[in-house]
Amino acid sequence: MKSSIEGKKILLTRPQNLNKEWAERFEAIGAITVIFPLIEITAIEDLTEIHDTAARINQFDWIIFNSINSARYSLEIINKVLLSSHKIQIAAIGSKTAAYLENHGLEVDFMPRVFTSAYMGEELGDVKNRKILIPRTNIADDDLTEQLKKRGATVTELTVYNTAKVSGVHDELQKILDKGIDVVTFASSSAAESFCDLKVDKKNAKVAVIGPVTAERCIKMGLKPDIIAESYTTEGLTQAILNYFENK
Repeated sequence: MKSSIEGKKILLTRPQNLNKEWAERFEAIGAITVIFPLIEITAIEDLTEIHDTAARINQFDWIIFNSINSARYSLEIINKVLLSSHKIQIAAIGSKTAAYLENHGLEVDFMPRVFTSAYMGEELGDVKNRKILIPRTNIADDDLTEQLKKRGATVTELTVYNTAKVSGVHDELQKILDKGIDVVTFASSSAAESFCDLKVDKKNAKVAVIGPVTAERCIKMGLKPDIIAESYTTEGLTQAILNYFENK
C-alpha cells in the first residue's frame, strides 16, 4: 500500500549525528529526506566542573537527564554513579534518553508521562530537601530548576555540552527550499530559532514540530506550525506527518 508521504521531501534539521536513523525511517516509507543540520552539538572544552561534580557525586539524591545529549556527554558522571555505593536515583525525559542510560548500566527510576521539563518538574516525587543534579546544554533555560527549587529542592546545573546555531548557510538553505520541500521538521526549539534567524523563505513547505514547547517558540517567532506531534519523540513526529498527509 502506498504511503501518504511517498515522494514527499522532508527536511531534517537535527544535529548531524542524530539524523541518520530518522532519515532511514522516513525513507523506509517512501519519503525523500534532505539533511540540513541547523544546530551543532559539541563537547565543552573545560572539563573542570564535570570532574569536580563527578568527584562529589555521592552528595546528590537525584540526577535528571533531560535529553539524550545530556546523557551522552555525562559518561564520567554515569561511571561514577555506577561505582557509587550511595543510591542515586535517575530521572530521564524521553524514552531514547532512558534507553541510552539503561544501555550504559543505569536503572531509570522515573520518567514523566509527557516528555517535557514542565512535566518532569511537576511529577517527580517528593523533592523537598533533596539534592538534584541536572546535566544540560549551555543554552538550556532555568524553568525546570526553578520548578524544583519552588518545591524545596537544592538544584545544581552542570553544563556538559554546547549547542550552537549554524550561521553563514542562508544561500545554501534557500536553494534547497527553492527546489521544493514539502515539510520542514524541528525536533527542538533551538533548530526552529536557527531557521528563523537565517530569514529564509520556506515557500510552500509545511512546518512540523516535535511538541508544544517548540510550537510555542515557532509562533513567537512568527512561524506557524502546521503539524505538532502528540508523542514528543521523532517517532511521534514521523507519525504526525504521516497522519497529516493521510487526512489531506
